[in-house]
Amino acid sequence: MHLVKLLILLFIIGLNPAVSFAKEVYDSDIRYLHVQKGQTLHNIVRRLYPQRRKEWQNLTNEIIRLNPHAFVDNDPTKMKADVRLELPKKVVIRSNKARLKKVGTVAESSGSVIAVDKRKISRKLAKGDPVYLGDKVITGEEGFVRLKMIDDAVLDLRCFSIMVIEQYALNSTSRRSILNLLQGSLKKVTGQIGKMTEDVYELKTPVASVGVRGTEYALRVFQSKGCGGTIDADDGFYLEVIKGLVDVHNVAGSEVIAKGETAYVPLPKVAPKKVEVKPGIIKPVVKTEVNESEEESSSLWWWLLGIVGIALLI
Repeated sequence: MHLVKLLILLFIIGLNPAVSFAKEVYDSDIRYLHVQKGQTLHNIVRRLYPQRRKEWQNLTNEIIRLNPHAFVDNDPTKMKADVRLELPKKVVIRSNKARLKKVGTVAESSGSVIAVDKRKISRKLAKGDPVYLGDKVITGEEGFVRLKMIDDAVLDLRCFSIMVIEQYALNSTSRRSILNLLQGSLKKVTGQIGKMTEDVYELKTPVASVGVRGTEYALRVFQSKGCGGTIDADDGFYLEVIKGLVDVHNVAGSEVIAKGETAYVPLPKVAPKKVEVKPGIIKPVVKTEVNESEEESSSLWWWLLGIVGIALLI
C-alpha cells in the first residue's frame, strides 16, 4: 500500500515540475518567513517585532528592499502567498554581560527550531538546551519542539510557529506565566502556575487570549497552511480543550470553553464562540496502518460474500 502511494506521488511530481518539497523556512543566521495566504506586510512586521515599534517603518522598508519578488506589481500592500520572505539582519554587539534567566528546558526537538534571546542573539535548539525569559522560539516547516518549563508545564510547539516567553516566574513572591503565540500551533499542559487564584496566567495571541485553571488545551492561530499532519484552514484562532476549563477573551467579548469543546475566533474584534472545528485543523490527521489493514480485510470480506451470493443464485 505504501509502495503504491509512493509511486503515485513520484508520478505526479514527474508530470508537474512545479511540485516540490518545501525547504526549511528559517535559518539560524539569516531568517526567512514563509508567507501564507492572507498575510500582509503590515501584520508580519508587527507580529515579528512587537517590541521594536519605533523601528516598524524602517523594518518595513528593508523587507520591501530585500524581497521585490514578494509583491504584486511592486505594490507593498499586495503581498504574494507561498513565497519565501527574507528578513533583515540586525547588527548586534554580542555581550555576555546581560543575564539570562532560565525558565525551561527542551525535552524534544526535531527539524528547524531556533530561539532569539533578548540580546537579539539566535541559537539552534536541541534536546537538553535551556530556554530563557524573553526568548522568541521559532519553528520551521518541519520543526517541532517540546518545552518543559520550571513549573512542570509542557509546551508542544509545532511547525510555522513563533512564540515569545514574555513572563515566567515561580517563587514565593511571584507566580506568573505570560506567553505570546504570534502565529502557529501550540499544545499546552498547565503546570503549577495557573492552579492558584492569585497566579497570573495568560496565553496571548493577536486574535484572542486564553486564561486557564489546571488545563490541557491545543490551539492554532494565523496558520493557514497545514503542516505536521494538519490541514489548510482559514486564518483566525482555533482552540480545543482537552482537560479542564478555558476562558477565551478579546476586546469583543469572552467565552468559557469546557473539556471536549472547541472554539473559533476569526478576527480580534469578533467575540469568541463555541463552534465545531473541522477534524485536522487543530490535531494532526494520522491514518494508521491498522486502519488500512482493517479496510483491506473488510473489502476482502465483502468480496468473498459476493462470490458466495452468486454461487447460491446459480
